[in-house]
Amino acid sequence: MKSFHANHISCSHDDDVFTIGLSDDEFDPIDFVILSRFDEPDMAVNQQIGLLVNETEFEFQNAIESIRFFDNQMVIQLAADVVADELEYSSIHIELADQNEDLPRAIKRMFAGSSVQLKFN
Repeated sequence: MKSFHANHISCSHDDDVFTIGLSDDEFDPIDFVILSRFDEPDMAVNQQIGLLVNETEFEFQNAIESIRFFDNQMVIQLAADVVADELEYSSIHIELADQNEDLPRAIKRMFAGSSVQLKFN
């Protein structure tokens, strides 16, 4: 399990790429998760969604099974068969410094049409 406190959360949409970034620091992050979705009509939705974490230099595709929100925490459950060779964990627990409706709304938008299970409490 990877765990960190997200003091900085950003969402952006540039040049057909929708990005959500969560990091422990805005300018000099040690721990971070970047979710991205590149709109490519010829690809399955799950293949359009990428996951980048600070432990690797490349982006995983089709690596997220579910995302759950609990109060001020977000839990990303990873597909172990996709990440097992590169990561020593299969879930990411993120404490959210500022929980507002922007992040859940952005998550719903990013994962619309995918097989990723979303749960909001």
